[in-house]
Amino acid sequence: MNKNPEPTYILVAEDDPTNQFVFRKILEKAGFEVLIVEDGQKALDACAVRRPDLILLDMMMPVLNGYETASSMIQDERLDGIPILALTANAMRGDEVKTRAAGCDDHIPKPVQMVLFLQKIRDWLSADPAAWMAHRLAKRRPPETAVG
Repeated sequence: MNKNPEPTYILVAEDDPTNQFVFRKILEKAGFEVLIVEDGQKALDACAVRRPDLILLDMMMPVLNGYETASSMIQDERLDGIPILALTANAMRGDEVKTRAAGCDDHIPKPVQMVLFLQKIRDWLSADPAAWMAHRLAKRRPPETAVG
């Protein structure tokens, strides 16, 4: 009996309908299972329902933007080991630094170049979390303790 493993599940938080369509087509054609949500709060909610293998976050979204979403995600131990990649139309060097400071593990400028986009995703999916989680854990706030 030959059982195929479940496809890799990628959560995409992107509010632009055209980008949603493009990302879905590229990722599904590459064999990934895709869930697209339109804001950061829905991304957090989706992570609570099902653990993704990789998260793609647009940085400029309504309700909860990508910076705020990434900052929340890195505080959640249940999301440890899941690469968080920023998607932004701002391809300047300072934006990459800002996305990493928020907690994203890497940065993909938009518009995406399909081959490079998929290669970066595959690289992150095959990367050993031990090699990159320390960077994220360094940004985690210590738990608050009760005083009294």
